[in-house]
Amino acid sequence: MEKKKGAVFLDRDGTIIEEVNYLRDPAEIRLLPGAAEALRIIQEYYPLVIITNQAGVARGYFDEQRLRQIHRHLELLLAEEGIRLAGIYYCPHHPEVGRFPYRQDCQCRKPKPGMLQAAARDLALDLAKSYTIGDKLSDIGAGKNAGTKTVLVRTGYGKEQEEQIASSQFSPDYIADNLLTAAGWIMMPGH
Repeated sequence: MEKKKGAVFLDRDGTIIEEVNYLRDPAEIRLLPGAAEALRIIQEYYPLVIITNQAGVARGYFDEQRLRQIHRHLELLLAEEGIRLAGIYYCPHHPEVGRFPYRQDCQCRKPKPGMLQAAARDLALDLAKSYTIGDKLSDIGAGKNAGTKTVLVRTGYGKEQEEQIASSQFSPDYIADNLLTAAGWIMMPGH
């Protein structure tokens, strides 16, 4: 039986690409400085999986077809940089807004671990050997709840979120200035 390997789960907005409130247009996608280099380093050792809350669907700002167009465009941009994603998982739900089926308290909305667990099932991944990187404590929570090691990046909302760690139930294993610094930490032996 093949041994399962770990993966690196990545938040999308504010972690890989610039934070754009409810990104609706593929043309607005901009990779953060150093993100492509970081992803190239990580993919040598780990599959890359994006996990992203997309409540803009529940809020009616865009539909799932538009979201798939945005993700296709992101995959093309990353492919031009020599990066291949193992998967993109998104949660279109919100517990308080929208209409059925999008208004629900689901298991996939971060900080719940549903997206990571689905990816682990689909891609035969070992969550205990995996890492979760994001700019929000909800990303850290999802990673912790799934049993991964976690990194908070100071890009996107990360600096603001860092100030809230003391009062949060979720504390990252490491805090990195950006995705490139996070990649360096992951590549260091011993974690």
